[in-house]
Amino acid sequence: RVRGSNMEKIKIDGSHFYEDDEELLVPGSESLCSRAFCCLFFPCVCVCSFYTLQEAEEAVLLNCGRYIGTEKSPGVHWTNCCGRSLFKYRTAQTTLHLANTRVVDRNGNPLDVSAVVVYNFQDTQKAALEVSNAAGFVYTQALVVMKQIVSRYPYEADEDDPSGHSLKTEAEEISREFVQTLQSRVDVAGARVHSFQFNNLSYAPEIASGMLKRQQAHALVQARKTIVEGAVEIAQGAVSSLEEKGVTMHPEEKTRLVSNLLTVICAEAEVHPTLPLVFDSVVSRSDK
Repeated sequence: RVRGSNMEKIKIDGSHFYEDDEELLVPGSESLCSRAFCCLFFPCVCVCSFYTLQEAEEAVLLNCGRYIGTEKSPGVHWTNCCGRSLFKYRTAQTTLHLANTRVVDRNGNPLDVSAVVVYNFQDTQKAALEVSNAAGFVYTQALVVMKQIVSRYPYEADEDDPSGHSLKTEAEEISREFVQTLQSRVDVAGARVHSFQFNNLSYAPEIASGMLKRQQAHALVQARKTIVEGAVEIAQGAVSSLEEKGVTMHPEEKTRLVSNLLTVICAEAEVHPTLPLVFDSVVSRSDK
């Protein structure tokens, strides 16, 4: 420290200073506070600057808000923690469960739908910098896409077009459409969608009982139709076989045979044979 009564230029160790009646610090000298600060916090800074990465994990590094790089190799790494921001992302495939959601199909029927999506992050820089909360972004977009795609199809094929697309029969095509649509939406987050599968697909409880009766009635009609078609073929084949073997039958006998065969084949309960009674013949014989 140098003290002088008048302002004059002093040269000390090659440096020029102007001294006044104030105390001046000579270059190379340090205060006790500075030394204490360095001794106290430097070890903490060194220790806190270490971080680890697991397999299939990457870290995006920012320094004071500026991107400085992406660390991809597993192990222990060191980067000055002062002003550092560290974002870790798993690059392994992740299963995303879309919870049960109420969706309306193309015919206006409410459905309960849940699904499972498999994806992973391939570009962690985009995941950290282009979107906020990358995992939440993927979940929200997957939910929106699922609602949009389900609303384009009926739950069951229309009766007028039995071969048409429906949610029950076109699961593979719907899955492919979902993956393509969702992929175009999550490219900005550096994610890749691998697969989509329905976990639950059913009518909402308020209409489930009515739709179940409708399905049962439709199935019963189809079953009856199949039985009748088969019975007609059997009866027709029986009459044709008898005629080919030389059995002559009157039209009334053919009608009775076909009627009996249809009754036996189409009846739900066990059929009991019955014989007609000719009361006129019995009475005439008794009179004689």
